[in-house]
Amino acid sequence: MYSLVTERGRYLRIRNGVKKDDVVAAFSIPAGELFFGQIIELKSAKRFCYARVGDTYSSIACRERVDEGDLRELNANAVIYPSLRVWLP
Repeated sequence: MYSLVTERGRYLRIRNGVKKDDVVAAFSIPAGELFFGQIIELKSAKRFCYARVGDTYSSIACRERVDEGDLRELNANAVIYPSLRVWLP
């Protein structure tokens, strides 16, 4: 059995229900046929962090030194919960 060890933020694993248009729009990469479990290398890795217990948009923005409004817009104002991948501008 093989195990794939990757650098976080450099690769994207396609999850169930992910559409090609969403990948192209989010990562600005050309995508051919996508299938569940496929791993795509991201040329320009986007920055993200994982939310911690008790995090809010304002606490993440302060910690990562980014604008709270931009942070909310980039993450579609999603509800913050621990272990959520929060994309950073």
